[in-house]
Amino acid sequence: IWVMLFTTTLMTVVMVVIWQTNIIAVGLFFALFFCIEGIYMTSLLNKVLQGGWVPFANTAFFLAITMSWTYGRRKKNEYDAANLVGKQEFIKIVTGSSQVPGICIFCTDLMNGIPPIVRHYVKHTGSIREVMVFVTVRILPVRSVLPEECFLVDKLDHVGVYRCILQYGYMDNHNMDDDDFIVLVVASLKQIADNDEILLLDSAFTNGTSFVIGRTILKMSITRNCFKRFVINNLYRFLQKNFRSNMSSLKIAPAMLMLDR
Repeated sequence: IWVMLFTTTLMTVVMVVIWQTNIIAVGLFFALFFCIEGIYMTSLLNKVLQGGWVPFANTAFFLAITMSWTYGRRKKNEYDAANLVGKQEFIKIVTGSSQVPGICIFCTDLMNGIPPIVRHYVKHTGSIREVMVFVTVRILPVRSVLPEECFLVDKLDHVGVYRCILQYGYMDNHNMDDDDFIVLVVASLKQIADNDEILLLDSAFTNGTSFVIGRTILKMSITRNCFKRFVINNLYRFLQKNFRSNMSSLKIAPAMLMLDR
């Protein structure tokens, strides 16, 4: 009955906004069906205390999980966007750090800009690899992604710095070994690289690859709303620790992996 009520309400919105039906006809439609379905609803209210509360409780539980995750992800994205590494700061980081042969793959959710994980990584290591690739894994709402559209690569402003977006459909095989992934990434980068860059990629590939996965740990201050603070500091933190990320589809060997918090 609840589904019927929601359907009637949404259909009314469609009639007004999309179809632009006469408002009188829309009112008559809504009044007629809402009255009929409302009568059914009132006749079933006495069932709530006799066990009808169970589906409501289940709905509230899963809704709390969904809303907590959505709110936490939104706050995380806001933090990452507000703390992007600017162009001048990135040049200063590159020129002020010692360069190590090889490839460093930064796994990030951001598809634009330099993620703040770079700032944190250089602060703790004092060095960078000669080739850096920012990789984002996306699960698209399509059945399958064409092979030629799986890897989207682009060159950033600085030499040896690239962006790669790995796209999957929901029916695609998401599992990929780290070695296979590196080979495919390097092959894709060579397609857009100049001759000098191709030599740099070959040299870096032979010197090994490391993966850096950053995890942003959100914590709200005590001055914020206590309910929002509970959602971020407890519910979202629990979900973040226990649910798989998109990067888990890459079978990265522990010796090649660095977690940056």
